[in-house]
Amino acid sequence: MSAPRLYEDWTGNVVNGADVRNLDPGAIRAARAAFSERFPDRADEASGWDDPTFLARTGVFKRGKVTVAALILMGKAGDRMIPQSVCIRWRLIDPDGAVVDSRTFDGPALLASTQAVSMVRNWSCRTGSGESEAVVSAYRTSTLLEAVRNAVVHQDYGLGGTVDIVERENESVTVISMGSFPERPPESFVKGPPVGPPPRNAFLYNAMAGIGVIPAVGSGIRSMYLSQAYRRFPMPDFDILGDRVAVRFSGLRGGSYARVLDLRDDLDLKTIMDLDRLAKNRYVPDRRVKALARRGLVEMIGDLPCIASGAGQEVASAYTAGTAQDAVLDLIRAKGFVTRSDVAEVLASRDSKELTEEQLRVKATNLLQTMRKAGLVQKAEGSTRSARYVLTEGGGSEGTR
Repeated sequence: MSAPRLYEDWTGNVVNGADVRNLDPGAIRAARAAFSERFPDRADEASGWDDPTFLARTGVFKRGKVTVAALILMGKAGDRMIPQSVCIRWRLIDPDGAVVDSRTFDGPALLASTQAVSMVRNWSCRTGSGESEAVVSAYRTSTLLEAVRNAVVHQDYGLGGTVDIVERENESVTVISMGSFPERPPESFVKGPPVGPPPRNAFLYNAMAGIGVIPAVGSGIRSMYLSQAYRRFPMPDFDILGDRVAVRFSGLRGGSYARVLDLRDDLDLKTIMDLDRLAKNRYVPDRRVKALARRGLVEMIGDLPCIASGAGQEVASAYTAGTAQDAVLDLIRAKGFVTRSDVAEVLASRDSKELTEEQLRVKATNLLQTMRKAGLVQKAEGSTRSARYVLTEGGGSEGTR
Protein backbone atom coordinates (compact mmCIF):
# COMPACT_ATOMS: atom_id res chain seq x y z
CA MET A 1 0.00 0.00 0.00
CA SER A 2 1.49 3.34 -1.03
CA ALA A 3 1.86 6.18 1.42
CA PRO A 4 -0.79 8.92 1.21
CA ARG A 5 0.16 11.90 -0.92
CA LEU A 6 1.13 14.93 1.13
CA TYR A 7 -0.83 18.06 0.25
CA GLU A 8 0.79 21.47 0.24
CA ASP A 9 -1.53 24.45 0.61
CA TRP A 10 -0.76 26.15 -2.69
CA THR A 11 -3.53 28.69 -2.15
CA GLY A 12 -1.53 30.63 0.42
CA ASN A 13 1.45 31.26 -1.88
CA VAL A 14 2.28 34.86 -2.78
CA VAL A 15 2.21 35.46 -6.56
CA ASN A 16 5.25 37.50 -7.56
CA GLY A 17 4.52 40.35 -9.93
CA ALA A 18 0.78 40.41 -9.21
CA ASP A 19 -1.05 43.35 -7.68
CA VAL A 20 -4.62 44.56 -7.21
CA ARG A 21 -4.80 45.47 -10.92
CA ASN A 22 -4.87 41.74 -11.69
CA LEU A 23 -8.13 41.38 -9.79
CA ASP A 24 -11.59 41.81 -11.29
CA PRO A 25 -13.29 44.99 -9.93
CA GLY A 26 -16.69 43.26 -10.07
CA ALA A 27 -15.40 40.38 -7.96
CA ILE A 28 -13.99 42.82 -5.40
CA ARG A 29 -17.38 44.55 -5.23
CA ALA A 30 -19.04 41.15 -4.74
CA ALA A 31 -16.60 40.39 -1.92
CA ARG A 32 -17.35 43.71 -0.24
CA ALA A 33 -21.10 43.11 -0.54
CA ALA A 34 -20.75 39.63 0.97
CA PHE A 35 -18.64 41.01 3.83
CA SER A 36 -21.19 43.74 4.65
CA GLU A 37 -24.04 41.21 4.61
CA ARG A 38 -22.23 38.66 6.78
CA PHE A 39 -20.65 41.22 9.15
CA PRO A 40 -23.07 44.19 9.29
CA ASP A 41 -21.44 45.55 12.44
CA ARG A 42 -18.21 46.14 10.45
CA ALA A 43 -19.80 47.41 7.24
CA ASP A 44 -19.28 51.11 7.97
CA GLU A 45 -15.66 50.53 8.96
CA ALA A 46 -14.97 48.47 5.83
CA SER A 47 -16.46 51.13 3.56
CA GLY A 48 -13.54 53.36 4.49
CA TRP A 49 -10.88 50.83 3.46
CA ASP A 50 -9.34 50.91 0.01
CA ASP A 51 -9.26 47.59 -1.89
CA PRO A 52 -5.76 46.44 -0.80
CA THR A 53 -6.61 47.20 2.84
CA PHE A 54 -9.93 45.36 2.60
CA LEU A 55 -8.28 42.29 1.07
CA ALA A 56 -5.45 42.31 3.59
CA ARG A 57 -7.73 42.64 6.63
CA THR A 58 -10.09 39.89 5.46
CA GLY A 59 -7.20 37.46 4.93
CA VAL A 60 -7.24 37.32 1.14
CA PHE A 61 -3.80 38.96 0.84
CA LYS A 62 -0.73 37.82 2.74
CA ARG A 63 1.50 40.56 4.12
CA GLY A 64 -0.28 42.94 1.74
CA LYS A 65 0.58 40.86 -1.33
CA VAL A 66 -1.61 38.99 -3.83
CA THR A 67 -2.00 35.27 -3.11
CA VAL A 68 -3.14 32.33 -5.21
CA ALA A 69 -6.36 32.42 -3.17
CA ALA A 70 -6.94 36.01 -4.28
CA LEU A 71 -6.52 35.01 -7.93
CA ILE A 72 -8.83 32.00 -7.57
CA LEU A 73 -11.55 34.14 -6.04
CA MET A 74 -11.09 37.45 -7.87
CA GLY A 75 -8.46 37.12 -10.61
CA LYS A 76 -9.26 38.61 -14.01
CA ALA A 77 -10.25 36.04 -16.61
CA GLY A 78 -7.75 37.39 -19.12
CA ASP A 79 -4.75 37.40 -16.79
CA ARG A 80 -3.68 33.76 -16.79
CA MET A 81 -1.59 33.69 -13.62
CA ILE A 82 -3.06 30.39 -12.38
CA PRO A 83 -3.68 27.15 -14.34
CA GLN A 84 -6.55 27.11 -16.86
CA SER A 85 -7.98 24.06 -15.10
CA VAL A 86 -9.10 26.35 -12.26
CA CYS A 87 -12.62 27.03 -13.51
CA ILE A 88 -16.26 26.04 -13.09
CA ARG A 89 -17.96 24.01 -15.79
CA TRP A 90 -21.72 23.50 -16.23
CA ARG A 91 -23.23 20.75 -18.38
CA LEU A 92 -26.83 19.89 -19.19
CA ILE A 93 -27.60 16.22 -19.86
CA ASP A 94 -30.87 15.03 -21.36
CA PRO A 95 -32.84 11.96 -20.09
CA ASP A 96 -30.91 9.73 -22.52
CA GLY A 97 -27.52 10.82 -21.19
CA ALA A 98 -26.50 13.06 -24.08
CA VAL A 99 -24.84 16.43 -23.38
CA VAL A 100 -27.13 19.05 -24.91
CA ASP A 101 -25.51 22.20 -23.58
CA SER A 102 -22.38 23.23 -21.71
CA ARG A 103 -20.46 26.28 -20.64
CA THR A 104 -17.14 26.96 -18.91
CA PHE A 105 -16.69 29.90 -16.54
CA ASP A 106 -12.99 30.65 -16.12
CA GLY A 107 -13.30 34.04 -14.46
CA PRO A 108 -13.03 34.81 -10.74
CA ALA A 109 -14.71 32.09 -8.68
CA LEU A 110 -16.81 34.59 -6.72
CA LEU A 111 -18.56 35.59 -9.94
CA ALA A 112 -18.19 32.30 -11.84
CA SER A 113 -19.96 30.34 -9.10
CA THR A 114 -23.00 32.60 -9.30
CA GLN A 115 -23.00 32.61 -13.09
CA ALA A 116 -22.73 28.81 -13.31
CA VAL A 117 -25.54 28.22 -10.81
CA SER A 118 -27.74 30.68 -12.73
CA MET A 119 -27.54 28.32 -15.74
CA VAL A 120 -29.47 25.62 -13.85
CA ARG A 121 -33.04 25.31 -15.06
CA ASN A 122 -35.50 25.65 -12.21
CA TRP A 123 -39.24 25.17 -11.83
CA SER A 124 -41.88 25.47 -9.14
CA CYS A 125 -43.85 22.76 -7.37
CA ARG A 126 -46.28 22.48 -4.48
CA THR A 127 -45.35 20.96 -1.15
CA GLY A 128 -47.17 20.44 2.12
CA SER A 129 -50.91 20.23 2.66
CA GLY A 130 -53.61 22.35 4.21
CA GLU A 131 -52.25 25.40 6.01
CA SER A 132 -48.66 24.25 5.41
CA GLU A 133 -49.06 24.08 1.62
CA ALA A 134 -46.46 26.15 -0.21
CA VAL A 135 -44.98 26.72 -3.64
CA VAL A 136 -41.21 26.21 -3.74
CA SER A 137 -38.55 25.94 -6.41
CA ALA A 138 -37.10 22.56 -7.37
CA TYR A 139 -33.63 23.82 -6.40
CA ARG A 140 -32.75 26.40 -3.81
CA THR A 141 -30.22 28.68 -5.50
CA SER A 142 -28.40 29.51 -2.26
CA THR A 143 -27.93 25.79 -1.52
CA LEU A 144 -26.47 25.09 -4.97
CA LEU A 145 -24.19 28.11 -4.62
CA GLU A 146 -23.05 26.88 -1.22
CA ALA A 147 -22.26 23.45 -2.68
CA VAL A 148 -20.24 24.98 -5.54
CA ARG A 149 -18.26 27.27 -3.24
CA ASN A 150 -17.73 24.36 -0.86
CA ALA A 151 -16.21 22.48 -3.82
CA VAL A 152 -13.99 25.46 -4.70
CA VAL A 153 -12.59 25.75 -1.20
CA HIS A 154 -11.98 22.01 -0.66
CA GLN A 155 -10.78 21.15 -4.17
CA ASP A 156 -7.46 19.28 -4.43
CA TYR A 157 -5.68 21.67 -6.80
CA GLY A 158 -2.88 19.19 -7.26
CA LEU A 159 -5.36 17.00 -9.15
CA GLY A 160 -6.86 19.82 -11.19
CA GLY A 161 -9.04 22.74 -10.25
CA THR A 162 -12.21 22.25 -12.27
CA VAL A 163 -15.53 22.16 -10.43
CA ASP A 164 -18.22 20.40 -12.47
CA ILE A 165 -21.94 21.11 -12.24
CA VAL A 166 -23.85 18.34 -13.99
CA GLU A 167 -27.53 19.07 -14.50
CA ARG A 168 -29.76 16.20 -15.56
CA GLU A 169 -32.72 17.73 -17.30
CA ASN A 170 -35.78 18.01 -15.02
CA GLU A 171 -34.19 15.57 -12.56
CA SER A 172 -31.14 16.58 -10.51
CA VAL A 173 -28.03 18.74 -10.12
CA THR A 174 -24.68 17.23 -9.10
CA VAL A 175 -21.63 19.23 -8.00
CA ILE A 176 -18.32 17.38 -8.49
CA SER A 177 -14.82 18.23 -7.31
CA MET A 178 -11.49 16.46 -6.99
CA GLY A 179 -10.03 15.49 -3.63
CA SER A 180 -10.59 12.98 -0.86
CA PHE A 181 -13.29 13.45 1.79
CA PRO A 182 -12.61 13.47 5.56
CA GLU A 183 -12.75 10.00 7.11
CA ARG A 184 -16.30 10.36 8.39
CA PRO A 185 -19.66 10.06 6.62
CA PRO A 186 -21.19 13.30 5.30
CA GLU A 187 -24.30 12.71 7.43
CA SER A 188 -22.17 13.05 10.56
CA PHE A 189 -21.59 16.73 9.77
CA VAL A 190 -25.28 17.30 10.44
CA LYS A 191 -24.60 16.82 14.15
CA GLY A 192 -22.13 19.68 14.29
CA PRO A 193 -18.95 21.22 12.86
CA PRO A 194 -15.99 18.93 12.14
CA VAL A 195 -13.33 18.36 14.75
CA GLY A 196 -9.94 17.40 13.38
CA PRO A 197 -7.20 18.65 11.09
CA PRO A 198 -7.58 21.98 9.26
CA PRO A 199 -9.21 22.00 5.81
CA ARG A 200 -7.12 21.08 2.76
CA ASN A 201 -6.78 24.67 1.49
CA ALA A 202 -6.60 26.39 4.86
CA PHE A 203 -5.57 29.78 3.47
CA LEU A 204 -8.34 29.79 0.84
CA TYR A 205 -10.84 28.57 3.44
CA ASN A 206 -9.94 31.37 5.84
CA ALA A 207 -10.03 33.93 3.03
CA MET A 208 -13.53 32.88 1.95
CA ALA A 209 -14.71 32.85 5.56
CA GLY A 210 -13.04 36.23 6.08
CA ILE A 211 -15.04 37.90 3.32
CA GLY A 212 -18.18 36.03 4.36
CA VAL A 213 -18.95 33.80 1.36
CA ILE A 214 -18.78 30.55 3.35
CA PRO A 215 -19.68 29.88 6.99
CA ALA A 216 -16.69 30.01 9.33
CA VAL A 217 -17.85 27.12 11.51
CA GLY A 218 -17.93 24.37 8.88
CA SER A 219 -21.72 24.13 8.82
CA GLY A 220 -22.13 24.04 5.03
CA ILE A 221 -23.12 20.37 4.78
CA ARG A 222 -25.60 20.68 7.64
CA SER A 223 -27.29 23.63 5.95
CA MET A 224 -27.66 21.58 2.74
CA TYR A 225 -29.58 18.89 4.63
CA LEU A 226 -31.68 21.43 6.51
CA SER A 227 -32.58 23.24 3.30
CA GLN A 228 -33.79 20.06 1.60
CA ALA A 229 -35.75 18.97 4.68
CA TYR A 230 -37.38 22.38 5.13
CA ARG A 231 -38.53 22.31 1.51
CA ARG A 232 -39.69 18.66 1.85
CA PHE A 233 -37.29 17.36 -0.80
CA PRO A 234 -35.01 14.29 -0.74
CA MET A 235 -31.79 14.64 1.21
CA PRO A 236 -28.50 15.36 -0.64
CA ASP A 237 -26.71 12.26 -1.94
CA PHE A 238 -22.92 12.18 -1.53
CA ASP A 239 -20.82 9.97 -3.79
CA ILE A 240 -17.25 9.62 -2.52
CA LEU A 241 -14.92 7.52 -4.63
CA GLY A 242 -11.15 7.82 -4.26
CA ASP A 243 -10.15 11.34 -5.26
CA ARG A 244 -13.60 12.42 -6.37
CA VAL A 245 -16.42 13.92 -4.30
CA ALA A 246 -19.89 14.54 -5.69
CA VAL A 247 -23.07 15.81 -4.05
CA ARG A 248 -26.40 15.39 -5.83
CA PHE A 249 -29.58 17.40 -5.25
CA SER A 250 -32.81 15.88 -6.53
CA GLY A 251 -35.30 18.21 -8.15
CA LEU A 252 -38.05 15.61 -8.00
CA ARG A 253 -40.51 14.74 -5.26
CA GLY A 254 -42.73 11.68 -5.14
CA GLY A 255 -43.81 8.51 -3.41
CA SER A 256 -44.52 7.86 0.25
CA TYR A 257 -41.48 9.86 1.40
CA ALA A 258 -42.85 13.10 -0.04
CA ARG A 259 -46.34 12.27 1.24
CA VAL A 260 -45.11 11.79 4.80
CA LEU A 261 -43.23 15.10 4.75
CA ASP A 262 -46.28 16.87 3.33
CA LEU A 263 -48.66 15.46 5.96
CA ARG A 264 -46.43 15.63 9.02
CA ASP A 265 -44.92 18.86 10.29
CA ASP A 266 -43.62 17.34 13.54
CA LEU A 267 -40.62 15.49 12.08
CA ASP A 268 -37.09 16.34 13.19
CA LEU A 269 -34.14 16.23 10.80
CA LYS A 270 -32.88 12.90 12.13
CA THR A 271 -36.25 11.24 11.44
CA ILE A 272 -36.42 12.75 7.94
CA MET A 273 -32.94 11.44 7.18
CA ASP A 274 -33.97 7.92 8.23
CA LEU A 275 -37.09 8.08 6.04
CA ASP A 276 -34.93 9.30 3.16
CA ARG A 277 -32.61 6.30 3.59
CA LEU A 278 -35.55 3.89 3.53
CA ALA A 279 -36.96 5.56 0.41
CA LYS A 280 -33.58 5.08 -1.30
CA ASN A 281 -33.23 1.44 -0.16
CA ARG A 282 -30.38 2.27 2.20
CA TYR A 283 -29.70 0.61 5.53
CA VAL A 284 -31.37 1.91 8.69
CA PRO A 285 -30.59 0.17 12.03
CA ASP A 286 -33.41 -2.04 13.38
CA ARG A 287 -33.90 0.02 16.54
CA ARG A 288 -34.46 3.15 14.46
CA VAL A 289 -36.85 1.33 12.13
CA LYS A 290 -38.82 0.21 15.21
CA ALA A 291 -38.90 3.80 16.46
CA LEU A 292 -40.31 4.93 13.10
CA ALA A 293 -42.88 2.12 13.19
CA ARG A 294 -44.01 3.09 16.68
CA ARG A 295 -44.68 6.60 15.40
CA GLY A 296 -46.77 5.25 12.53
CA LEU A 297 -44.23 6.38 9.93
CA VAL A 298 -43.19 2.91 8.81
CA GLU A 299 -45.18 -0.26 8.12
CA MET A 300 -43.57 -3.70 8.22
CA ILE A 301 -44.60 -5.86 5.27
CA GLY A 302 -43.09 -9.18 6.19
CA ASP A 303 -39.49 -8.33 7.03
CA LEU A 304 -39.48 -5.25 4.80
CA PRO A 305 -39.89 -1.77 6.30
CA CYS A 306 -41.97 0.50 4.07
CA ILE A 307 -42.85 4.14 4.58
CA ALA A 308 -46.47 4.23 5.77
CA SER A 309 -48.87 5.35 3.07
CA GLY A 310 -51.14 6.94 5.66
CA ALA A 311 -48.23 8.91 7.15
CA GLY A 312 -49.31 7.97 10.69
CA GLN A 313 -51.83 10.79 10.97
CA GLU A 314 -53.88 9.01 13.65
CA VAL A 315 -50.74 8.36 15.65
CA ALA A 316 -49.72 11.98 15.27
CA SER A 317 -53.00 13.30 16.65
CA ALA A 318 -53.34 10.72 19.42
CA TYR A 319 -49.77 10.43 20.60
CA THR A 320 -47.86 13.60 19.75
CA ALA A 321 -50.32 16.37 20.53
CA GLY A 322 -49.85 18.25 23.80
CA THR A 323 -47.78 16.84 26.66
CA ALA A 324 -47.08 13.16 27.29
CA GLN A 325 -49.58 13.30 30.14
CA ASP A 326 -52.24 14.77 27.81
CA ALA A 327 -51.59 12.00 25.29
CA VAL A 328 -52.04 9.29 27.94
CA LEU A 329 -55.28 10.88 29.13
CA ASP A 330 -56.56 11.05 25.52
CA LEU A 331 -55.72 7.37 25.04
CA ILE A 332 -57.59 6.39 28.22
CA ARG A 333 -60.66 8.35 27.07
CA ALA A 334 -60.55 6.54 23.72
CA LYS A 335 -59.75 3.06 25.05
CA GLY A 336 -61.19 3.12 28.57
CA PHE A 337 -57.89 2.16 30.21
CA VAL A 338 -54.15 1.92 29.57
CA THR A 339 -51.40 -0.47 30.59
CA ARG A 340 -47.76 0.34 31.17
CA SER A 341 -47.04 -1.06 27.70
CA ASP A 342 -49.60 1.34 26.19
CA VAL A 343 -47.91 4.29 27.91
CA ALA A 344 -44.49 3.10 26.72
CA GLU A 345 -45.88 3.09 23.16
CA VAL A 346 -47.11 6.65 23.62
CA LEU A 347 -43.70 7.75 24.88
CA ALA A 348 -41.95 5.91 22.07
CA SER A 349 -44.03 7.73 19.47
CA ARG A 350 -42.84 11.03 20.95
CA ASP A 351 -39.25 9.93 21.46
CA SER A 352 -36.52 11.78 19.55
CA LYS A 353 -33.68 10.31 21.66
CA GLU A 354 -34.14 6.67 20.64
CA LEU A 355 -34.62 5.34 24.17
CA THR A 356 -34.25 1.61 24.66
CA GLU A 357 -37.29 -0.51 25.49
CA GLU A 358 -36.16 -0.77 29.11
CA GLN A 359 -35.74 3.01 29.36
CA LEU A 360 -39.21 3.48 27.91
CA ARG A 361 -40.71 1.05 30.46
CA VAL A 362 -39.05 2.91 33.33
CA LYS A 363 -40.22 6.24 31.94
CA ALA A 364 -43.77 4.88 31.55
CA THR A 365 -43.79 3.62 35.15
CA ASN A 366 -42.61 7.00 36.43
CA LEU A 367 -45.23 8.87 34.40
CA LEU A 368 -48.06 6.65 35.69
CA GLN A 369 -46.86 7.11 39.28
CA THR A 370 -46.80 10.89 38.78
CA MET A 371 -50.33 10.84 37.37
CA ARG A 372 -51.57 8.65 40.24
CA LYS A 373 -50.11 11.05 42.82
CA ALA A 374 -51.77 13.95 40.98
CA GLY A 375 -55.11 12.15 41.25
CA LEU A 376 -55.55 11.84 37.47
CA VAL A 377 -55.53 8.04 37.19
CA GLN A 378 -55.95 5.04 39.45
CA LYS A 379 -55.00 1.39 39.19
CA ALA A 380 -58.02 -0.73 38.33
CA GLU A 381 -56.63 -4.25 38.40
CA GLY A 382 -53.55 -6.41 37.82
CA SER A 383 -49.93 -6.40 38.89
CA THR A 384 -47.54 -3.53 38.14
CA ARG A 385 -46.54 -5.01 34.78
CA SER A 386 -50.06 -5.83 33.52
CA ALA A 387 -52.09 -3.37 35.59
CA ARG A 388 -54.85 -1.40 33.95
CA TYR A 389 -55.10 2.28 34.74
CA VAL A 390 -58.33 4.24 34.43
CA LEU A 391 -59.35 7.83 35.00
CA THR A 392 -60.23 8.87 38.53
CA GLU A 393 -63.63 10.49 38.92
CA GLY A 394 -63.20 13.99 37.54
CA GLY A 395 -59.44 13.60 37.42
CA GLY A 396 -59.15 13.19 33.67
CA SER A 397 -61.66 15.83 32.63
CA GLU A 398 -60.84 18.21 29.80
CA GLY A 399 -60.32 20.89 32.39
CA THR A 400 -57.12 19.27 33.60
CA ARG A 401 -55.25 20.36 30.46
